[in-house]
Amino acid sequence: MPHRRSHALLDPSADAARLLRRIGFGTLALALPLAALVSRRAAVVLAPIGVVLLVIAALIEEPGRFIAMLRRGVLSLPGMILIGLVAWALLSLVWSPYTASATEKAGNLVLAIALGFAGMAALPERMRASNLNLVALGTGIAGAFALALVVIAEFRHEDTDAGVERAISVILIMTWPALAWLLSRERGLSALGLALVVGLLALTRFDDGEAVAMVCGAAAFGAVSAERRSASAIIAAIIAGLMLIAPLLPFLLIPLVAAFAQGEAAQSLAVWADVISADPVKLVTGHGLDTVLRGRVTGALPQPAPVTLLFEVWYELGLVGAVAGAASLYFAIRAAARMPGALAAGGVAAFSTAFALSALGFATFQTWWLMTLTAVVLMFGAIARGQYRTDRPVAPLLKPANHRPKAGGTPA
Repeated sequence: MPHRRSHALLDPSADAARLLRRIGFGTLALALPLAALVSRRAAVVLAPIGVVLLVIAALIEEPGRFIAMLRRGVLSLPGMILIGLVAWALLSLVWSPYTASATEKAGNLVLAIALGFAGMAALPERMRASNLNLVALGTGIAGAFALALVVIAEFRHEDTDAGVERAISVILIMTWPALAWLLSRERGLSALGLALVVGLLALTRFDDGEAVAMVCGAAAFGAVSAERRSASAIIAAIIAGLMLIAPLLPFLLIPLVAAFAQGEAAQSLAVWADVISADPVKLVTGHGLDTVLRGRVTGALPQPAPVTLLFEVWYELGLVGAVAGAASLYFAIRAAARMPGALAAGGVAAFSTAFALSALGFATFQTWWLMTLTAVVLMFGAIARGQYRTDRPVAPLLKPANHRPKAGGTPA
């Protein structure tokens, strides 16, 4: 028995799998937010590398479990709905007038979904805390560096570099798994420090909507922390409902916007209403993938056309895509609410922040944003596997000194 135990401890394949898993997860949690400060394609390059390393580690250690978990994720109801959404997006290439660019966009979407399925299946049943500490470490260091760069640019009376602005968006969305991990380990001071840094960063991005999105995420975090079941159900219903009733929004909001605001917002809503009224049949099938961006460039859509996920999904994928997207978001938020402890609040907050950003016209289906969201989902999955599974045993009470065993019995 001792010989067998020492052989297990010296198993080179298990050591290699642990090393690859640490490097792969470190690529997602530590390298990605830091590299985003210096490269606009950091997430596009590092997210696939990190997932591939996780998959190799799983194939070395437990190939059967990886295949079983992958099959389970793909064949689940949320998985099938998500695959159906991707399939409809691929089918829309048939009637999209911009086939070349639409094909590239569809390929990026398929890659992000495939990496998500493979990465979740590759995560071990029990994730080491030493690996998960990298989540907070990477986000915290990147946030501090980003804040320093913003302050330096402000003192020099210069505009913040575009790459740093994009990195701030990455850091903001990665804050939620980092906070969830710190709170789950009862590291309140560290969580408070990270929240302060991220809050200051969000205030620097108020004009582009990141601050508003983080406020939405913080509200969701507090609501789920106070009442998990009802709050998560309401948030999921609101987000899914907004996806479904999006074609009605311009008609409902135009009178309100006209009364209190003028300019670009009113023009965008007017264009949205005109598009729906001109061709209501296209609300079912959509105009095809990538028609919003290319339509604005070629003049098929007026320049004031809205740049928001709600308009883009309906205009490109129609009713089928909107229903599939709403169902995917609903199931994802409800699944996040079932995670243990602070992870539930953090997961719902992350989805709320990402949806608010996309609804405000930020990034939508850009490749770097899809890869960043994939990494965030994998971090939550890993943290969920790093929680305590059982309660600590209670120490037995000591017997009194004058206790005597019964006749014929044995001492306790």
